[in-house]
Amino acid sequence: MYNFADKVVLITGGSRGIGAALAKAMASEGANLCLIARDADSLRSISYEIRRLYAVDVMARACDIRDATRVEHLVNDCVQRFGRLDMVVNNAAVLGLMVPIHEYSPEQWNTTIATNLHGAFYVSHFALRKMKGQSGGGRIVFVSSSVGRTLRPNWGAYAVSKYAVEALMELIAMENEQTGVIACSINPGGASTAMRRLAYPNEDQSKLPTPEQVAQAFLKILRLPDKALNGRSFNAREHL
Repeated sequence: MYNFADKVVLITGGSRGIGAALAKAMASEGANLCLIARDADSLRSISYEIRRLYAVDVMARACDIRDATRVEHLVNDCVQRFGRLDMVVNNAAVLGLMVPIHEYSPEQWNTTIATNLHGAFYVSHFALRKMKGQSGGGRIVFVSSSVGRTLRPNWGAYAVSKYAVEALMELIAMENEQTGVIACSINPGGASTAMRRLAYPNEDQSKLPTPEQVAQAFLKILRLPDKALNGRSFNAREHL
């Protein structure tokens, strides 16, 4: 079983929602963290809370993952500080518009694809370069979505980007079978988050799992050995 103690985990979108819950859950297991988000104030707050509660180190940096150069520098800084990078969780995403494709604005399309797909690629790309050269390899985890596996009307660039992320995960898994680096995806399912509220404004979120419950399901999955994870798509709801 995978042990998080003393591992170095980079989480994008780590300042709130499932990303922040994952950060706290992994810190409780002894993982050191590199947290990325665009909101510097929220990052400072979650970093302070984690350091206060757990005996781990946290590096928190405001970063727009659509900027490949900035992502490269950040990954380099993470490895320089901790000496290695054991896991990446590609969690950052935006919902975009929920309209038919013919009504989708090109500007919003580009923003959503750039964040959800290009950003995940940049982080994975530069992390892979570090992981392939270190003992013990590494793990690249993609936070997926049910609409990235079974398309639904009016989910636009979000659904397309998550569909593409599943393909990116599979390619990384195939290409690195002999390198010690593995890749998988996890669909959190519906959870009481701000993004879910945007998608379903009239939904009663009290009936949904909390981000903390979803994070514990992620940990159950990620405790599995590498061979049980590589190239697979998981549903967190099955592990609540």
